Amino acid sequence: MEYLKYKGISKNKFYLKTGLSVGFLDSGKSLGVDKLREILDIYHDLNPAWFLPGDAPMLISDNELNEKEKQYIRPIDISDLIRKIEELSVQLGAQINENKHLHETNQRLLAQIDDLKKSCSNDVQHGIEDK
Repeated sequence: MEYLKYKGISKNKFYLKTGLSVGFLDSGKSLGVDKLREILDIYHDLNPAWFLPGDAPMLISDNELNEKEKQYIRPIDISDLIRKIEELSVQLGAQINENKHLHETNQRLLAQIDDLKKSCSNDVQHGIEDK
């Protein structure tokens, strides 16, 4: 509850995010490892050692990010992002052109199919009339 107050998180929002039953925080029930894991998976700055007896701080400092978070954090190089956007833009342009070409080919083939259907229909009608 101290963490929620500190972060300005309502109990209802906490319950929704963690999936814990409404009223759990006020029930006095033991937290348990599974529930603690659910909470820590959502609130990454919450220090797991804070739940144990001792003087552990409530929050993990930026220097103490857990390994799970470190894999998602890396410096951003703007020039790399611009280069990647340019590459993707070229690929998108090529895909758009190919899509246009395939659409035109499809339309021609559909027209040919219609012509063949008409031709076959006419041949069948002429064959019946000749008999």
